[in-house]
Amino acid sequence: MKKIIVATKDTTRLPEFAGSTWVRLQYVLGFAALGFESFWIDRLRPVDRLKHPHSLEYLMERFDRTLRLFGLQDRCAVVYNGGERYFGMTESQCGQLAREADLLVNISGYLPPDSPLMHIPRRAYVDVDPGFTQIWSHQVGIYLEQHNFFFTTGQNVGQSTFTIPTRGIDWRPIVPPVFLDAWPACIDPDCERFSTVADWRGQQNAIFDAQYYGTKRDEFVRFLRVPQVANQRVELALTIGQQDFEDLGLLDGHNWRVRDPYLYAGDPQSYREFIQKSRAEFSVAKSGYVRSNSGWVSDRTACYLASGKPAIVQSTAFECRLPTGNGLLSFRTVDEAVAAINEVNSNYLRHCQAARDLAERHFSSDVVLSEMLTHVGLD
Repeated sequence: MKKIIVATKDTTRLPEFAGSTWVRLQYVLGFAALGFESFWIDRLRPVDRLKHPHSLEYLMERFDRTLRLFGLQDRCAVVYNGGERYFGMTESQCGQLAREADLLVNISGYLPPDSPLMHIPRRAYVDVDPGFTQIWSHQVGIYLEQHNFFFTTGQNVGQSTFTIPTRGIDWRPIVPPVFLDAWPACIDPDCERFSTVADWRGQQNAIFDAQYYGTKRDEFVRFLRVPQVANQRVELALTIGQQDFEDLGLLDGHNWRVRDPYLYAGDPQSYREFIQKSRAEFSVAKSGYVRSNSGWVSDRTACYLASGKPAIVQSTAFECRLPTGNGLLSFRTVDEAVAAINEVNSNYLRHCQAARDLAERHFSSDVVLSEMLTHVGLD
């Protein structure tokens, strides 16, 4: 049986960011469902107890708990501090696996050139931060050139409409895969709350060619009035800092309800439950995705669609790839956002069915990962 390694960086560092964990899980579970032996290796930077809220032991316990939930405990490893310690699979097992693997799928992992994983014959880089990744490739060393296949969740990366030069890299657009067996449809017409999971300021922002590529806060402020105008409260499982107390007041005053992200979406199970007990998604994108015209498509939105939840999301120019207007609705203005909310509420069950249909036709891991494997010559 052919072997695939999914490589990541620091996924175990922030276990409460369950959406990021799900991104990686969809690949590992999806490849296994296609008949491959799939493995997950995460590289974890040193944990400074004076600066980090969790101990290394706690982080490993949380990761092990997640792995056992999905039966992956024997197929994963955490390489700590450049190889100082190994958790899960041993150093010897990881080395042997690297020698035997047929494909490396590096999900924004920034693997150094001397990594044993770089000797795997097929090495695919998956860009989940289009626009930012291309900026960083100009500004810092992220070792893209060590790979020989390139995939991106930005549908326009490399096109004339995309604002960041790609340094000659041929990026192939994909949408985030969803392992549908883990995300069944949960349609409930009595459910009332629109929702999303978000990071207010996040860790991604950059300046390139004198232009600022920013965070979600910038776009939330632009569309602050939408829930108030639409008379539709929107719940946010929102990571937001204490210094943003004024922003919290603005959100509350405009019909947003902020929920504790660690309680409502702080592990894979609660994250899934938060989505599946929602009526629909309403969300903005990071301003960097919008400004770069990246065509970014959200892994979170893919989970809403798979759950049979209509998704109303800010346009990043992804419409060139995905059909919109039925199940998936995009907006660029406040008026368009309000109209989309009213449309979903008026024809709810039709949009629910369309959402699940979109997930099955476009986002299913069987579909997305099969196309990836064909492209790298491993189908």
